[in-house]
Amino acid sequence: MVKKKILIAEDQQDTAEFLGRILKRRGHEVNIASDGLQAKDFIDSRQFDILFLDCSIPGMTGFELVKYAREHNPAARIIVFTGYNIIDEKLAEDLGADEFLRKPINPEEIEKICDY
Repeated sequence: MVKKKILIAEDQQDTAEFLGRILKRRGHEVNIASDGLQAKDFIDSRQFDILFLDCSIPGMTGFELVKYAREHNPAARIIVFTGYNIIDEKLAEDLGADEFLRKPINPEEIEKICDY
């Protein structure tokens, strides 16, 4: 398995830590941003293999981050996720997201995405 550079943009600390543990256990390098502006700073400072972006983080939404990341880190695989029942998967795809997940996030889905 190839070690990947991964960014998690999630304002719910328990969810961010949960994802981080799964990914670190698989040997990946993980950065966690608690808001959209911090995530933007990470995207500006390095290239990531995978971005996990929550739709409703403060500062800059996940949708705004998808568009920004596509421009500044075009090779990254972008996964958008939400805890809301009403989601706009089409908007995420139109902006350049590769996948759209609903919370609670299944660890097997995360592992499958990282093994892709």
